[in-house]
Amino acid sequence: MATLNYILREDTWGNGYATEAAERVVRLAFTTTDLNRLEAMHHPANPASGRVLTKAGFTRTGTSHRRAGDGIAVPYQVYVMQNR
Repeated sequence: MATLNYILREDTWGNGYATEAAERVVRLAFTTTDLNRLEAMHHPANPASGRVLTKAGFTRTGTSHRRAGDGIAVPYQVYVMQNR
C-alpha cells in the first residue's frame, strides 16, 4: 500500500496537471511495483482535489479526522484505489 500526495501552485490550477500526474503515478505504481492499493485524501475545503482523485480512478471511502495546527479535528475525505 502507498499514499498519493500532491501540491500544485495556485497559478497552475485548472489545467489538468494534477489529474494527468495522478493518472501517471497510478499507472506506474501498479505496473512497476508490487503495490495492490493506493490511498489519498484531501482537505474538505479543497473539493477540486476530490475531483482529481475521482478522475484518476479513486473511490471515496469515507473521512479521517486530522488535527490542524490549532488542534481542531478536520474531516479529510479519504479515497482508495485497488490494483485493477
